[in-house]
Amino acid sequence: MSKVIGIDLGTTFSAIASLDDLGNPEVLASIEDNRKITASAVYVKEKEVIVGDKALNFVKDESKNVILQTKREMENDVVYSTEQGRWVNDKNLVDTYTPAQISALILKKLKEYTNDVKKAVITVPAMFAERARQATLDSAKIADIEVIELINEPTAAVLHYASLPGVEVGGRVMIFDLGGGTFDVTFAEVKNKKVDVLTSRGDKYLGGRDFDKEITKLIKKKYSDIHKVELDIENNKEYIHKAEEVKKILSVKNIASVDINGPKGLQKIEITREEFEESIQTYIEKIKMLIEEAMEASNMKPSRINQTLLVGGSTRIPIITKVLTELMGKPPVKGVNVDEAVVCGAAIYAGLKTENKTLSDGQQEALKDVKLTDVCNFYMGTFAVILDPLTKRQIMANTIIIKRDQKLPVSVTKRYTTMNEGQEEIECSVTQSEGPEDNKEFVNVIHDAMLKLPKGRAAGQPIDITYSYDESGKMHCMFTDVESGNTHEIELSPETTESIDNARKQIEEISIE
Repeated sequence: MSKVIGIDLGTTFSAIASLDDLGNPEVLASIEDNRKITASAVYVKEKEVIVGDKALNFVKDESKNVILQTKREMENDVVYSTEQGRWVNDKNLVDTYTPAQISALILKKLKEYTNDVKKAVITVPAMFAERARQATLDSAKIADIEVIELINEPTAAVLHYASLPGVEVGGRVMIFDLGGGTFDVTFAEVKNKKVDVLTSRGDKYLGGRDFDKEITKLIKKKYSDIHKVELDIENNKEYIHKAEEVKKILSVKNIASVDINGPKGLQKIEITREEFEESIQTYIEKIKMLIEEAMEASNMKPSRINQTLLVGGSTRIPIITKVLTELMGKPPVKGVNVDEAVVCGAAIYAGLKTENKTLSDGQQEALKDVKLTDVCNFYMGTFAVILDPLTKRQIMANTIIIKRDQKLPVSVTKRYTTMNEGQEEIECSVTQSEGPEDNKEFVNVIHDAMLKLPKGRAAGQPIDITYSYDESGKMHCMFTDVESGNTHEIELSPETTESIDNARKQIEEISIE
């Protein structure tokens, strides 16, 4: 029988789950300390690596060697320098690691919680750009895990909610996913175990870590008011760790105190819940705005939403529940471990994507009624020359091929034409944007190449462009010169085998604890 595995590769915490013989997701615990949730922290020094909660023990004395929040760097062309203690653009430095390599170390650690992990479903934020999704696939390859599919985190969470025997979930639901580093809000229709995603909105740079940074600013101000000296909060990861402790205390108490070791020695700092809530008001307003944007996109109103489902550890902050209750007119659903919802949903989805013959009878029975449809979370397009409606001049602009919120899988073909007589090539660009942008400066170019054309032809030759987007968010693009049959085909896929092998070799040379 094949082992069915789901992995939540989070900004601050990660987890791994499998389906038991009856088809129920079970979060697997660390053999060392029996914890089901593992800190997404990596300590690297020469040939030694420590992954998880133990890595946080080095934040105070060796902070440059502790790598945190790697997930936020997945779409960036950066490396972590242990010499500088931060993410940098200079790849010529020694002792550096890519985001995919650090994520691979976390994945390798999670693999140790059980045996024979070969395939898995891995979760990503709904608003993860194409490059970040590819980097996630790269990290799995480096860790020797075959990715069955990627699944959006709020989609995985609602799958878990819909499959729980003790929780009544149905009708129109809002999945509110606020984790350590990212925020997603998703609207879906749920009927029994059938989940139909309508839309998602979010911010990949909004989460509990941003709240921690606001607390460090409060700590800095209070320390400065007492001692008239500044704390270097930007370059000291210990302060962020202390701030996280304060945040957790303020989730259950009205006042939190913490000992801060600064230039003038040890000082006890007190922060109230009111001060904390005031400090994060900008983020709260952004959350409200994104919820309203998602409601508008799915033609929803608070009165039409049956339930709000919570996902992510940051939803434990009292003001979050208060804001959601006021905004939606009813309190969110309680009684589910918000840290485990995503990884459990990933395990269920892994079961859906596993051949029936390799599943037990109990797993097949548990999964037989589970169905899922998701949507495209971005606008996918290409550059083309259009007539500017204002200036009446031809300009290069972004044109949309696949619209946001189209049901997956989706395949769209649009016809374009060559511009000039004797034109011998066309640009094959693939763009991605959160809005229906026509300005080429406001989109991400995720692929750019040239397609050669036959010589000596008249202008206006037809060019067909086909974009196909599957359930896991993988893109396939085809640019076809209709007359000649010349094509440029793009399978947006992970790095080449050679670069993956080199990345894997670098981390295999160090021992992981």
